Amino acid sequence: MEGTDPIRSVLSGRGDSVSDQGITFGVVTGQHQLTWDQIRDQWKLAESFGFDSLWLFDHFTGLYADPAGPCLEASTLLAGLALETERAEIGVLVYGNTHRSPVLLAKEIVTVDHLSGGRAILGIGTGWNENEHRWYGIPLPTPGTRVKMLDESLTVIQGLFDNERFSFDGEFYHIEDAPFAPKPVGRMPILVGGKKPRMLRVVAKHADVWDSSGPPEVRKERVEELKRACDEVGREYGEIRHSMSFGADKLMDIDRFEDLVRTYAATGVQQFLFDFPLDDHGQALAKRVATELIPRLKDELDGSV
Repeated sequence: MEGTDPIRSVLSGRGDSVSDQGITFGVVTGQHQLTWDQIRDQWKLAESFGFDSLWLFDHFTGLYADPAGPCLEASTLLAGLALETERAEIGVLVYGNTHRSPVLLAKEIVTVDHLSGGRAILGIGTGWNENEHRWYGIPLPTPGTRVKMLDESLTVIQGLFDNERFSFDGEFYHIEDAPFAPKPVGRMPILVGGKKPRMLRVVAKHADVWDSSGPPEVRKERVEELKRACDEVGREYGEIRHSMSFGADKLMDIDRFEDLVRTYAATGVQQFLFDFPLDDHGQALAKRVATELIPRLKDELDGSV
């Protein structure tokens, strides 16, 4: 595959390594119970505030309120939103690996990458929602098996991204001399969400970005586990960018927001993601954070983590 495209480098502020990127802030809009117009307006608003990245989730039904309510599909929705935004990086936090074949997912996210001018990030995890798998007839293997499937899936996806043709004969996935074009616009970052030791080994092997959650003391234990995993697979720990996800309440807590960011930045977190508030009051607070607090934090912290 060709080297990093200048379009992606300019948009994301990074070169060949995502770990070189400074502190960034993004918002997540779960699409359950929302219409296309509502989600589009949220994304355009959040981008106008200056957030660096915008994210959907990958579910087929609502996780809250009425599960029979509206919930638009992630990839097709992301494609539409790619054309409604201009600057922010975009992705899904995170795709459930069990929901699609790795070849289909690779095709979908690369298509979005081209529609967005090279702003897509592939976020992926094992898949977990028992109800959705049962309702729609999607097999849900044991947790250990799902981790193995994700490892294979990422091997397939990266092989397709990096080679003109690619073959793979694994336990779960099989492709034979498969062509794959077009390629991503430059090097597409892969974000893997996970917390437990087996998942952290997948992160160490495949991820450009590791997304997690939890208090700093728990994060410290996971960081040490990730370092051990990197040693096992022969990966430089410093190549992996650290991301943390928080609820909308943390974004709206203006009095404590800066301390929250400083605390986690001191542990190595470089990307901060927050659920986007749904009401006018919460969005007004999000605007204040994005326009007043975040620029100050970036000036203070960039280069310190």
